[in-house]
Amino acid sequence: MKTVNIPHFKDVIIMSTVCEHCGFKSNEVKTGGEIPDKGRKVILKVTDPEDLARDILKSETCGLVIPELNLDLTPGTLGGRFTTIEGLLNQVYEELHGRVFSETSDSMDAETKTRWTSFFAKLQDAISGRIGFTIIAEDPLAASYIQNVYAPDNDPNMIIEDFERTHDQNEDLGLNDMKA
Repeated sequence: MKTVNIPHFKDVIIMSTVCEHCGFKSNEVKTGGEIPDKGRKVILKVTDPEDLARDILKSETCGLVIPELNLDLTPGTLGGRFTTIEGLLNQVYEELHGRVFSETSDSMDAETKTRWTSFFAKLQDAISGRIGFTIIAEDPLAASYIQNVYAPDNDPNMIIEDFERTHDQNEDLGLNDMKA
């Protein structure tokens, strides 16, 4: 377990476990501190292959959308991760590709297989920087982060919006029960 300070964001705790017997590895990232009053949405236009090297902290409460790829990761998917945008996209590829083609490929009809093959080709194009895309990270706990390479100045390719959490989001997070 190690505490890491992310400049222009906050401290996070990185927990890493490796089993000496079987080789199983697990990494988990947690943010600390009080729960903010608002959630946060970060929108980044990835226009250059160098953008793929930006750090990203995706908390377990963060949903991630890339409209150009028709990719929508609900909160909880992949758990908490601290990596680069390229690393996160590679993790999405590995997890999805492994599940789609190992578990269902025998029973998959040709049209579905073609759609998945096209999706993974487009995802590979994004990973390699051949196509631009928009990454939208929405976190009701404002515990996720995408590196602003221009910090402390504004990033011309990034929009940060704070938002009021919905009643349902507060309910999912157990916050409605905490209010006195």
